[in-house]
Amino acid sequence: MARAQLLILIALVVAAIVGFDLVRTIRTGRGLPNRITTTVTRKQPQRFRRYLYGDWIVLAFCAALILWALIRPETFGR
Repeated sequence: MARAQLLILIALVVAAIVGFDLVRTIRTGRGLPNRITTTVTRKQPQRFRRYLYGDWIVLAFCAALILWALIRPETFGR
């Protein structure tokens, strides 16, 4: 059960970070795919959509992982 709780905590932290990034990206219209390259803006609709879809996919994965850890915690070992 301890591994499941740790996994839930990590998934919640990742989901919070990605959620804040998603909200900031939607509000400002600019996203930072990584800190080295240029920003993704609404002027680049294909890259901007991919960036938003990526955030949604990560949030869905975190939600599925949390649900799995809550329903079947024995699958994660001790």
